[in-house]
Amino acid sequence: MEFNRYMDIQYSDHITPTEFIEALDSPSFTDFLKEVQKSKKPILTVTLPIAPIDPLAALEINHEFEQQFYWDHPENDISISAAGCIRELKSTGKDRFSDISDQTRLMKQEIEAYTAIKHSMAGPLFLGGYSFSDHNVGAVWKKFGGARFVLPEWMIIRNGKFHLLTLSINKESYTSDEIYQEIISRITDFLNLSGKLQDRGMRETTKTSILCTLQSPEDKGRWIKKVDQARKMIANHKFEKIVLARSVEVESRHKPVFTLLTHQLRQKYPECFNFMIQKDSETAFIGATPERLASFRNQIFMTEGLAGSTSRGRSAIEDELLANDLLMSSKDREEHQFVVKAIQENLEPLSEKIDHPTNPQIKKLKNVQHLFTPISASIKKGVQIHDLIRELHPTPAVGGFPREDAVSHIHEIEQLDRGWYAAPIGWFNLNGCGEFAVAIRSALLHENRATLYAGCGIVSDSDPEKEWKETLLKFKPMMDSLTGAHHHYE
Repeated sequence: MEFNRYMDIQYSDHITPTEFIEALDSPSFTDFLKEVQKSKKPILTVTLPIAPIDPLAALEINHEFEQQFYWDHPENDISISAAGCIRELKSTGKDRFSDISDQTRLMKQEIEAYTAIKHSMAGPLFLGGYSFSDHNVGAVWKKFGGARFVLPEWMIIRNGKFHLLTLSINKESYTSDEIYQEIISRITDFLNLSGKLQDRGMRETTKTSILCTLQSPEDKGRWIKKVDQARKMIANHKFEKIVLARSVEVESRHKPVFTLLTHQLRQKYPECFNFMIQKDSETAFIGATPERLASFRNQIFMTEGLAGSTSRGRSAIEDELLANDLLMSSKDREEHQFVVKAIQENLEPLSEKIDHPTNPQIKKLKNVQHLFTPISASIKKGVQIHDLIRELHPTPAVGGFPREDAVSHIHEIEQLDRGWYAAPIGWFNLNGCGEFAVAIRSALLHENRATLYAGCGIVSDSDPEKEWKETLLKFKPMMDSLTGAHHHYE
């Protein structure tokens, strides 16, 4: 059901400041403001089309906000940048998915949404994610919590040829006249971003920083012991597959610039979901993940099985041979089938129909290629995106199979606080749309240190040495991008 109120005004590609201010003087908007003041809903959002601008550039211009969010998926032609916090949804523990779903339903009673464009992404969006595990996150992840989603103060969305600006206001802080003036002031400010863009770009310079890897020679030996421990458990029928992750800390002379790191990732990995979740000026979770967890629109749900990996070739022939070897690998096919089977079983109670190819395909990324199976489903009426995430997370691609048996042993073997690594991160709105990815190929950054994460699926015939090399391959995207993610202003 459509949540937003629509304001019928004429525009071409975008609304100029003058056009929109004139629209705010129209009877439809002034009548709406009167209704807003009468209602007890404390939050007002306004959405309008704006001139094309890179959402990440808009975030760099408005860098003074502590909380920032960026989401980019070129394959779907979507980019989102957002900053500030008007309202926060949060929870912890095993009920965090249903808690967020319940809080989302309540938010419909708290927001008046007004839009100048009919678009599925117009109106309020909530952005954030969940932790991997049910148990409380450790100190390093404390700022993120078990589940946290933010309704931002402002948000810019690029979806194909459309560019949208959504502003949110806590109207309890303003009188009627002040709301009107605040809307005009903020909209005019954003619609004049091009001038700020030129001024900022002239002052910005870039410098590189050498990374120091903080890991001991014993790390490899410990990893091999963990893989051997997992294989013994598989042999003893504790589970059939388990995903083990490890982390590495790197330190640089200068604190990385989060938006610059994100920009480098999206340039290098346009086929991935590139994301940045900044909690404050010193702390952010950033990554370029190839794995979609959930895309939901009009009761059509899209997900994918992604498991089984190999490197890219130095030539076209070598690349094709490696892909063929991956398709023929019994170990990788077994690991991949666990993922597809589990996703299908978990979706069945919520779905009318599920479709996917019989055999996996190859998904090629810049430095690695994976076995890949796209999966679509027609979802039963009344099912929300958080219900689907609860059933799917964690998939065998990041947890194991059977899920409960494998996940219960992960922390015991890893001795690692995953936090939001390999967890669902993304966005959703109040019109029933949303998109989430699995936060792999990622790093938690704090000041001048970064903790990088990578994992591997372990089955009965896994080779610990090969799994170690696979983690090195998966660290590479973040490691390379961190080297150049530093700049300053002159």
